[in-house]
Amino acid sequence: MTPRLTALALFLLPLAACATMEPEPCTAEWIDYKTDKILRSFASENRGLINDFRKLTREGGDIAPFVAMTLARKSGRIQTFADSFNRTVLPELEAALSQCGRNEEFMPALTSFLRDEGVSDEAISWIIPFIAVMAEMRDGTFDIDGHHQD
Repeated sequence: MTPRLTALALFLLPLAACATMEPEPCTAEWIDYKTDKILRSFASENRGLINDFRKLTREGGDIAPFVAMTLARKSGRIQTFADSFNRTVLPELEAALSQCGRNEEFMPALTSFLRDEGVSDEAISWIIPFIAVMAEMRDGTFDIDGHHQD
């Protein structure tokens, strides 16, 4: 390395370290940072399905029947998506908050996550019950007549 390049590298090294540092733990900035990091990773892993969710509603807010049928055929992927959110994302968020002695309710987190990803409220009102019915069918607690079994 030339002396000039070495000096430049040494000058930029502290700046690079500052750019990658986490905010101080348990501050509002740190909670936002951790939440964003966890949700961004999950969104990246599920980008295709999230894009399908966005397409579920037409411009006027109506559900697009063809897209709904396409998503219904992807019920396994949707269930995996919901299960992954519940088993991975929520515990990671809760673990981050528990480090600070806080425990918040994250049940509406999936709805908020989808909304933040640009999924319309109309699509969310279709997706969430769909996921719930699939979970009940998987768990054997949903009767074909629509009655819940205990």
